Amino acid sequence: MTATKHKRLIICCDGTWNTPEKTPVTNVVHLARAIQPRASDGTQQTVFYDWGVGTDDKLDALDGGAFGEGIDKNIQDAYRFLVHNYEAGDELWFFGFSRGAYTARSCIGLLRNTWLLRKDRADLISKAYHIYRTKWHADAENAQDFREPNCREVAVKFLGVWDTVGALGIPLDIFKSANQGRYEFHDTTISSIIDNAYHALAIDERRKPFQPTIWKTKKERQRTEQCWFAGAHSDIGGGYHEAGLSHIALRWMAERAEACGLALDQDYLDSVYRNNNEICVHNSFRGAMRLLGSHRRPIGVTNLDETLHNSAEQRFLNHSDYRPKNLREYLDGDEQIRLPL
Repeated sequence: MTATKHKRLIICCDGTWNTPEKTPVTNVVHLARAIQPRASDGTQQTVFYDWGVGTDDKLDALDGGAFGEGIDKNIQDAYRFLVHNYEAGDELWFFGFSRGAYTARSCIGLLRNTWLLRKDRADLISKAYHIYRTKWHADAENAQDFREPNCREVAVKFLGVWDTVGALGIPLDIFKSANQGRYEFHDTTISSIIDNAYHALAIDERRKPFQPTIWKTKKERQRTEQCWFAGAHSDIGGGYHEAGLSHIALRWMAERAEACGLALDQDYLDSVYRNNNEICVHNSFRGAMRLLGSHRRPIGVTNLDETLHNSAEQRFLNHSDYRPKNLREYLDGDEQIRLPL
């Protein structure tokens, strides 16, 4: 078999406190483990896995998990991997869950604003990140002056995220102004450098700091879908022992990635789907989390390729105890988003 000239570089960014050594693992870990080293046509597929913030020790778990520290390093680590491994013609793929989804989307924003540094200019990674964080527009003269002599323009083949969490940093309203300037994620436009973008969203997540960042605008050429699933945040991205709901969202994402060309180990995925497949909608809005306030996520309001997964509709129709207010309001409304098969 003759290998193709290009390769796939796949960035997998996990959520807060998540690592591949902790069980149960997230959908990001399952997806990363399922990626074949080579596709059937010989294309090399290289995975970079970045574990979530708040995973080093107890102090870091407090600072990274509650206050968003460590996100800068995660974004730059992913970018640095691309700087040192990218060759002309390579495909770039990104996957992420929760704040790992924030990491993936932010890294793509960095690529959009500053392009990708050449290997011999890797010493400028910190400066590139500073340009991104200071929110210079990609077309601003300063950004262009930085890019032209140091970087090359790249495209992103695929972005797949489970439940992007847009609020990082201190999750309390009294500190909101300090939080927004550095970490809060406002980007509701699918970056122009992305070809295919897919977003799995949790119907039953009610914690206010976990409000999702939903795409509202895109380019006509881009293929997108934002699909709503029954369950709370980690029911969609994984991390519970009762993983039946997260398996549904994993299968949905894996099918779309395969349709775009990613080679996955189906035997591994089938073994995942067979194990720990109990269906349970977890209540994440309890205990101390109630002090942070609640937010019911509206469904179908952006009209940007929003879908309701068939499993969520069937659960609503067949289980009388499953009546989330946001789903009920949507299903009672005049305008309904389409249901994927």
